[in-house]
Amino acid sequence: MFEAVHAKRYAERMTAYLGLGMQSHVIEVASHDGRLLQYFSKLGIPVIGIEPDHASAVRAMKARGIPTLTGSFGRDMARRLAADGIDADLMVANNALFRVPDADDFLAGFALLLNAEGVATFEIAPTSCLTPRMAEQLFAANGLRIFDIEPLRTPRGSLQVFACRRDSAWQRGRWVGWTLATESPAIH
Repeated sequence: MFEAVHAKRYAERMTAYLGLGMQSHVIEVASHDGRLLQYFSKLGIPVIGIEPDHASAVRAMKARGIPTLTGSFGRDMARRLAADGIDADLMVANNALFRVPDADDFLAGFALLLNAEGVATFEIAPTSCLTPRMAEQLFAANGLRIFDIEPLRTPRGSLQVFACRRDSAWQRGRWVGWTLATESPAIH
């Protein structure tokens, strides 16, 4: 139940925050059964799920009507989507960054697919052992810039990392400066 409430609130919040509408694109990487994307879809926002597990992708399409691509996300898939005229206003990757075999390829795909002012959010669990400086360097090396970090009120105590393309106009939020200034051993 908590996850459904969290997903609905996230969709409503990000829709208002980014001014998403019928001309926008929301893409979730590791979208599982489309649970999060269904809330954007109900708001009339076009969505695409990307899910490596074929059975989960089929469930998303059949049970929730979420268009879902099966496969691993990275530069190649981002280029194919961009060639089809897709650019993302919002990309979501919850607890996916440390499950991919090539984090550089994965993050570079986000930089290729986000539009000029698009935003990517990454939910990162405290068990990731990623320090704030390491995260900043990893994202920067792949064309992205972290502009905000928010602690989430979830049972896991995760953080939500907000990133944009390196050349985007998004301004740095208060948590980023504070987190980097207090450089704890890991994000938690």
